[in-house]
Amino acid sequence: MRKPLAALSLALLVVAASPASADRNRVPEQDALRAGVRSGQYLPYQEMRARAQGRVDGQMIGSEFDPGTGRYRFKFQRGGSVIWMDMDGRTGRELGRVGQ
Repeated sequence: MRKPLAALSLALLVVAASPASADRNRVPEQDALRAGVRSGQYLPYQEMRARAQGRVDGQMIGSEFDPGTGRYRFKFQRGGSVIWMDMDGRTGRELGRVGQ
């Protein structure tokens, strides 16, 4: 009788802990981006990524979103060089890039 009770207790602990661990893993920038896309304030990530990839001949190796400025930053690698491109999340316009 002890093993089934112990297993049930463990299962309840795991279920009870799940929402807390989910909140702990949330990223505020992603939450802000989701809310901004839903409200029409920002263009969706997939659209911005496609625009960025169309402008740089290289492999995308990273990206981030800054909710304070509404900018996406994409990081590409081309050969031995790294290129950073900033884009306006509201208009989709390229704001600048660093690297070759």
